[in-house]
Amino acid sequence: MADEDASERSIEDIEESLVQLAPKMAKALDLRRAGDDAKAEKLLREILLAEPRLAEPRLELAHLAALRDDWEEAQEQAQEAVDLLSRGGQWNEDLPPEALMSFALNLLGEVLVRPLEEGDLLLVDREGFIAIWNRAAKAFASAVELTPDSEDAKRNLARYRPIED
Repeated sequence: MADEDASERSIEDIEESLVQLAPKMAKALDLRRAGDDAKAEKLLREILLAEPRLAEPRLELAHLAALRDDWEEAQEQAQEAVDLLSRGGQWNEDLPPEALMSFALNLLGEVLVRPLEEGDLLLVDREGFIAIWNRAAKAFASAVELTPDSEDAKRNLARYRPIED
């Protein structure tokens, strides 16, 4: 009985924490729209310090990293968001879970292939290039499977078909 009460309080504490973090997330999104990416990123990281199991701040951080051409950070944040969403880490209840996961998978695919288009990995490490390309193709295919009406995911899937070696 005491363990049950402790877990109930824990769930209530988490829910209260999420309620308190919501205005910070809204402010971070407002700052992004206003073009103040540095302040938005600071707030997003504060949110994740308080609750690291949230996917949505990670998706925003992935976008911000991509804007800076920091592909490693963008890939890490997008992958972590996909992993969290696969474990039920969705915060925003306005979107159906499959729509948010599709968005996250499409973003992951995009941040995986973007540096491939700009670099010479194909010439230096063909196997590595193919592995990353195919990982992105799989992400795009999964995104389309979840939301077949996603024009971005369909366009990406058509462009980034798996490479067979």
